Amino acid sequence: MRATSEDYSGTASAGAAAGNTNRAVLRAGGMAAVLAGLGGITWFTLELLPPVLGFDDTDNPAVSLDYLRQYPQFYALAGVVLFAMAIACVVASFAVSDALAPRTSSLTRRSLSALGIMSAAFLFMHGVLRMSVGPLLYIDDMNSSWGESAYLTIQTVGIHGFAQAGLLTLCVWTVGISIAGARSRALPIWICVLGVVTGLRLGVVIAGPILMAASIDVPEVFWLGSMALIPLSMLWWIGLGVVLLVKSRPHREQRPVDSAP
Repeated sequence: MRATSEDYSGTASAGAAAGNTNRAVLRAGGMAAVLAGLGGITWFTLELLPPVLGFDDTDNPAVSLDYLRQYPQFYALAGVVLFAMAIACVVASFAVSDALAPRTSSLTRRSLSALGIMSAAFLFMHGVLRMSVGPLLYIDDMNSSWGESAYLTIQTVGIHGFAQAGLLTLCVWTVGISIAGARSRALPIWICVLGVVTGLRLGVVIAGPILMAASIDVPEVFWLGSMALIPLSMLWWIGLGVVLLVKSRPHREQRPVDSAP
């Protein structure tokens, strides 16, 4: 009897430790997801600052370089925000994988985690380019033509390269998490539905080049819709973080009342 009691006590202690560890992981993932969402909204806002500050023709490299000379701090701040988002994406990706673990296959969870890490890498590289405003202005001081060429290179590789790749992989990750969460019932249905809605940006981005290849004018609503889905996806991140934080709370179990001898 004593051995049985000790085994039961050891098993219960191990289960409690595992439960505490899982709650800690979910708590860390929830805070990371909220941080990523807030960072994404901040980054999106910083990208919209040039027209607000009077630099309307941002497609003109000379105008954009003038903006960077007067407000270099905003590019640097965007780089810091993107670094934080990248780290938060990694933590949140692994935490969500643990949240899906009970009823989702390991292959699905690993594939989704890989997508989360890929998106984090793309965002990190875009942050590196945003932090290069100092060398960019130095090149422009030596030769204005070199500066404009360098700006166009950074803009193409950054905004139209790493940033788009990061957002697209995040869309695929969001849709995959939403489908897996709905099938396994590991996540609330409302967060899953909202995730699929934000994933519509993936279809919009794919449809644009197809319509252009078919010589069909792309409606402006496509571009507006694609842009509007970016902050919506960041709100989804915040919602996911709240869900993970709620799941990390310990479940209160009612203890049986001892009967009188």
